[in-house]
Amino acid sequence: MALTLETIDGLAVYGPADGQALPGVVIVHGSEGPAAGWSHRFAAILAAHGMLAAPWAYGTGDLWQAGPIAGVELPGLVAAGHTLAAHPRCRSVGLFGWSFGGGLVLITAGLQGADGPFRAVASHAGADFVTQAFDPANFLTGEHRRRPAPDAPRAFAWPGEEAALTPGAPLPLDRVQVPVFLSVGDADPVWPHGQTLNVAATLRAQGKAVDLMVGEGQGHGYDFDREPELWARLLGFFGKVL
Repeated sequence: MALTLETIDGLAVYGPADGQALPGVVIVHGSEGPAAGWSHRFAAILAAHGMLAAPWAYGTGDLWQAGPIAGVELPGLVAAGHTLAAHPRCRSVGLFGWSFGGGLVLITAGLQGADGPFRAVASHAGADFVTQAFDPANFLTGEHRRRPAPDAPRAFAWPGEEAALTPGAPLPLDRVQVPVFLSVGDADPVWPHGQTLNVAATLRAQGKAVDLMVGEGQGHGYDFDREPELWARLLGFFGKVL
């Protein structure tokens, strides 16, 4: 399949060269940072399967190492969703994030409100609480995995939502009103997979449907021989709900 890459208001949009009324997905990377390139790889995979896909960059870093993440303005992610929704070939927009971005997308889906662009959200291997600002040095010590104190440096910002974004607070899952896909490996050494199970249990207790995939023996990322299973489930989810 021939693919195209265009830039719209600073947002890179991957997609098939032809086709109408396609689902769109904004992709949010983890703490590896925007320069690592994983979100562009994932966007190309989604585009090859008939979707419009747009990586959204936040935080800092370069090709050699991740940088700090602090004070990320989440309304910017909502704006990216509206940009993709305005694409003439986009019929509906979903949101997909992993690791640090896995919690970020669930927060955004909860705070976006009724006028938000995202009609579905997928989260892979994230935390079940609002994380603090990310310091790469803390990754090596494992400190980033601990539930932070409320006065810890803030990772996220959204005017009027200071309480919801308090470090250590539960994710605002009660405010998520769109279909949810969750995935994780049960041998994840970064964010324990029990946190993803907690998110699923909380949403289900609220009466919300959740599509949950747990990869047996899989780590933070699935092995390449198992990764196609994850993509099949993710594509099936977005294809159905968008």
